[in-house]
Amino acid sequence: MLLIWLGGVSTYAQAVVDTSLTMPAIEITASNIRNESMGFSGRSWDAEEMLKLNAQNVAELLSSESGSYLKSYGLGSIATSSVRGGNAGHTLLLWNGLPLNSPMLAQLDLSLLPLFAAESVRFTPGSNTALWGSGAVGGIIDLQNNADFSKKVVVQNKSGIGSFGRFLQQNKILIGNQKFQSITRLSLERAENDFFYNVGRGIPDKQQTNASFKQHFIMQELYWKINAKHSFSLQYWGQNSNRNIPPTIVQSKSEAQQNDVVHRLFFDLKGTLKNGVWNVKGGYFNERLDYRDQQILLKAESHFSTFIGEMSSTWSPLKGHLFLAGMTYTKSMAQADGYKNQVPEEDRTALFVSWKYGSKKYNSQFSVRQEFLDNTILPFIPSLTLEYYFQPEFKIRGKFNRNYRLPSLNDRFWIPGGNSDILPESGWSQETGIDYTLKNKKFVFLSSLTAYHRIINNWILWSQQPGEFHFSANNITSVRSYGLEPRVDLSYTFQKSIVGFKVGYDFVRAINLFDLVSPYMTAGSQLIYTPVHQISATFSMSFLKFSFMYHHQLTGKTKGINEDVDTFLVGNFRLFYQIKNKNGKACFFMNCNNIWDADYVIVERRPMPGIHFMTGVQISFEK
Repeated sequence: MLLIWLGGVSTYAQAVVDTSLTMPAIEITASNIRNESMGFSGRSWDAEEMLKLNAQNVAELLSSESGSYLKSYGLGSIATSSVRGGNAGHTLLLWNGLPLNSPMLAQLDLSLLPLFAAESVRFTPGSNTALWGSGAVGGIIDLQNNADFSKKVVVQNKSGIGSFGRFLQQNKILIGNQKFQSITRLSLERAENDFFYNVGRGIPDKQQTNASFKQHFIMQELYWKINAKHSFSLQYWGQNSNRNIPPTIVQSKSEAQQNDVVHRLFFDLKGTLKNGVWNVKGGYFNERLDYRDQQILLKAESHFSTFIGEMSSTWSPLKGHLFLAGMTYTKSMAQADGYKNQVPEEDRTALFVSWKYGSKKYNSQFSVRQEFLDNTILPFIPSLTLEYYFQPEFKIRGKFNRNYRLPSLNDRFWIPGGNSDILPESGWSQETGIDYTLKNKKFVFLSSLTAYHRIINNWILWSQQPGEFHFSANNITSVRSYGLEPRVDLSYTFQKSIVGFKVGYDFVRAINLFDLVSPYMTAGSQLIYTPVHQISATFSMSFLKFSFMYHHQLTGKTKGINEDVDTFLVGNFRLFYQIKNKNGKACFFMNCNNIWDADYVIVERRPMPGIHFMTGVQISFEK
């Protein structure tokens, strides 16, 4: 079973300027008819917000956000998400609109996505497979890059140090003019990660061993404004991550190591039409994983390549109406010991169309998708979203759509256990919500309540079937997920200060609908690593150049594979100070994580670090 997961990416190896069209009630760019589709309560962060949070990767960013459950065990460890009762393969990761999920596992390790690679990040919970395709069942995380042609020269350095030997160095250089821009990003992050953890009452604390990690990152972005109607961008993302895998609390030692090497290339060509815009983009992603464990004489190497090409056009022929039509082609190839002499390939072609209508009180969006896998026609995927404003500050929304997720290459081709007859996961979901906003000069009150329901049939699990001596991929159950997401966000401005408070609660039921023998699950039982209750609250205050934030989160008890994971409470503290002048600024930051030194685990038998710190400064010069 271990070898099956080692064949994929690291998730299981360890356990530009948009051209705008303005219409009544809707402002659309060439891409955001998909990125900001209606009916969702998403969250986005720009570069300034991410700097204040001082989160270094997507996993750290989402850990302080309601709506997701992050499975990790500290610095440098694998990190996967569970959104609205889905598994890691139900969250789609995008880079400038192209999916990054590994075709071998249909998921991605969030700790390997540095926020330094993006100018903005958007997290959208809920299903959107009609527009984005396979995997966009639980939610979408999109990393975006863009150019600011008003800037000529920017030199930026960020340095940080922290507990357990953590060190961070990031450099960004921007050079350009009103027609051309070059952005270079370089980063190094490392840590020993040798924290002490509690073993049991009356037993001395134990120090974690074989837990260090190091990550090198480089990105080069080129942007060219060809003329008033056309623009082009070319981007390269290179990354080398080395990490040792520590022993669990029931192991005496570990010698496991993992190396992930990533090369990603992306291009984007945009142009304007009389009543719209068109876009051609493509990417080539090449990733290699090398896993070694001298204790058991294991060496597992895997490698995959993915080519993606996409064409789309957005236009507005009539007032209040916006149309999107596009086509995506994806070809994936993979190599691993588990494929024996095979080199699995996968060809996918998708056609998608969306119509958006906006008026003063009523908005709607209807989207459809037809995808083809090799020579197979996949199920037709429709989606309908409605919004109605009873008053300018009071809105009700609803969404009804079909979902699907294709089996990974490992699910289909791994030997032994791959299943060439395995079916895609599919089902239907419904979502409704109410949003209320109250604003004046000093006070802002935002609130929402979202309810959702989803059934996924042909749920794919690796299990040991009767008469088999190995694990295999099978469609062995159906899962029903439903829940509530109340949110409140308020801020008050007085004199030169802003005080904010945000609270969110997630009630999630993800229920197995059939009795299973392997793995043992009774009908009606909650899925593992899916807490029913999560509550988070954030208090923030800014005064002149200072800003302060405290985040507190309660995560309810959940089931693990072998034992339960108990309820835990964690508090994190952020302090930020900024000095500006005409040509630059200096930003000082300090984070204190797990400030109450809680003793807890998120992944069973994997201890989390106690109280730990990180502090540093970011200095930038601009012309």
